[in-house]
Amino acid sequence: MTFRISSLLLLLLGLTIGCNGSSTKERPKVETPPLSVTIVADEGMAEAIRRELAARSEEQITVKVVTEKVLLNEKRFTDDILIYPPAMMGELIQRDWIAALPTATLDSDELKLDDVALGIFQTETRWGSKPYALPLGSPVLMLMVRTDLLDQFGLKIPQTWDEYATAVETIQQSDLLKEGHTLAAATLEPLDEAYLPNLWLARSAAYVKHGENLSTYFDFATGNARINTPGFTKAAQQLAATAKTIPDAFNSLDPKASAEAFLAGKSVMAIGWINKHTIVPDTVPEDIQFVALPGSSETYKTPENQWLPRSGNQSESVPLLSSSGMVGSISSASGQTMNAANLLVLLTGPELISLVSPASERTTFCRISSLPMADAWMPNSLPGTALRQYAQINLEQLQSPRHLSALRIPNREAYENVIREAMRKTMAGDSPDVDAIWQEAAQSWDKLSAEAGQQEHIKAFRNSQGIGESAF
Repeated sequence: MTFRISSLLLLLLGLTIGCNGSSTKERPKVETPPLSVTIVADEGMAEAIRRELAARSEEQITVKVVTEKVLLNEKRFTDDILIYPPAMMGELIQRDWIAALPTATLDSDELKLDDVALGIFQTETRWGSKPYALPLGSPVLMLMVRTDLLDQFGLKIPQTWDEYATAVETIQQSDLLKEGHTLAAATLEPLDEAYLPNLWLARSAAYVKHGENLSTYFDFATGNARINTPGFTKAAQQLAATAKTIPDAFNSLDPKASAEAFLAGKSVMAIGWINKHTIVPDTVPEDIQFVALPGSSETYKTPENQWLPRSGNQSESVPLLSSSGMVGSISSASGQTMNAANLLVLLTGPELISLVSPASERTTFCRISSLPMADAWMPNSLPGTALRQYAQINLEQLQSPRHLSALRIPNREAYENVIREAMRKTMAGDSPDVDAIWQEAAQSWDKLSAEAGQQEHIKAFRNSQGIGESAF
């Protein structure tokens, strides 16, 4: 055990030396209650934290697990630390349940904040300009491909969503998917109802995020919904078209299950992610590659009301962050703010994160220094070459200076339900006028925003994008 961990635990246990130079033995000892940690719906991570704390401290720190529903039904949150999916941040701040991190914590040598991937540091852990959380890892969607099968059709790895759609159509029209073949689909995507709004956002990102654009799914100035603009509706139509090619047996996968089916040889391509808990078959196709999601060589720019090419007509992939993962925050009600902060640093710092984070099914590594030990977050049976490639692409996406954040605003679930219904209608072909479907969805979003209070809504959206007060 290193000195840094030992000294941090001394702080945690309240055994610091008095400021006048006398030891704690010479002054009355102030008893403080044990710290308490609540984790949202992640027993694997909770067990890992209990194990690591038991090995390092005699303090009886309590670690409990609750569901998101149970937690949000509470009137107050009184434990010292909360570990939760980053999409919950807006709701927790609105309730005043979590506090901004102390400056001394952010400057801690043990934390090494500059080691955290750029996208995670800039957006996922922040509310406005203030860091409210420390990260435990957040995956991004990847495109997984069988290059040997793409080569059969003279297809390259898709760089844009248009190329991806063409590849799906080409494979669908071939004999490759005939009955009796192991392959079941040209591609698989995480169409699970719970994840569907994030899949749509991930497909929309490259169409709506450009330059220093701050108005994405809401207008930065007015707070009005923009999900009925061409970038979003094109993504919805392309998603619906691809969904029609996916067999019923595979049309409700989450990102992990989508990757598992791909590794089992069920598709030529897939969108999903891999972590320690991914089930890998004994035999994995040899010619597999992991790459960033397709992007776009053009974006829809609302001021000009037209599609315009990106600089140099180059395609760009824009990763979606915070659609899963876990972060930790200090409770606003904690009477031991610095002790709680020190414990949070211990759990999320480079010393322990590789022992705690991989236990969760929601996480992957989020620190640059973790790249050489990325196998801690990966399944043991994944071939080494594939593992290293996946880890490198994952980090590059987390490091991307241009990214889109998943919804993190208060009442997130209600906004996501609107998207689920709009996507259901788009995929079912209930209306020949897709624009009308998404116009109705935008109006529903605006109604939700008005009910929250328009100015509060605008502020929440800006804060959720990691934009400070100075930009307001």
